[in-house]
Amino acid sequence: MMSPIQRDEVFRRAIQIGVILVVGCCLISQVMMQLGGGERDEPMDLRDQVADDFDDEGLVFEDGFPPFISSAGALMPEKIVFNIGLFGGGLVMIFLSFEIFHRTKPEGRKREVCNVVALISGIIIGFSMMQIVAHPFNTSIIMHIFWAMNIFWCAQIWIATLTYARGEIDTDVQWRGWSITRVRWVTFTVAIISFQAMTLLVATGHLVESAILEWTLTFSAEAMMLTMIPTLTTSALE
Repeated sequence: MMSPIQRDEVFRRAIQIGVILVVGCCLISQVMMQLGGGERDEPMDLRDQVADDFDDEGLVFEDGFPPFISSAGALMPEKIVFNIGLFGGGLVMIFLSFEIFHRTKPEGRKREVCNVVALISGIIIGFSMMQIVAHPFNTSIIMHIFWAMNIFWCAQIWIATLTYARGEIDTDVQWRGWSITRVRWVTFTVAIISFQAMTLLVATGHLVESAILEWTLTFSAEAMMLTMIPTLTTSALE
């Protein structure tokens, strides 16, 4: 049986692996897509994937693949890198959600409920990340959007509920002089503003600007996960 220090070390490593998998593979696959050329830069029409009475104006991409994170999951070879990052990151997210749930033992009914909600939303995020790999936007746009929205909405819920659930537990924890709880609420603010602005920009046809905010939302969620590291024992951080 592992000691608390050993458990903290495994937990810290899992957080680092999860963040590196998601951020690293998303960045690398995006660069590969942007430099890949070919059909990636050609106009793309996805209207044949929806019903005739569907408002499909946003399914025609005159400038080729939009720079959204999951656009890199459409064509080889960047698809391999993207799939590894999202599928592996999803598995790690599910594991971390259970681990964080068991490490978070708040007092008070509201905080206990928030801890459960954080667990559920974390599992949904991880499962949706794994599912989005199976539904590339160029061949399964509706299901792709469904799983992507699950990730976006649940990421905001996860950040907020976990922050509240651990509010009293991490009172004395700081990161570079900042209260870790304050850092988390800032992260949540960035995430929710990014999501609202992202959806507005998609609706108005500003895909590049919207994609930038999608990246901001993703970085916010990964930053939230990293805020768990300062809560570990000193020995595990060495």
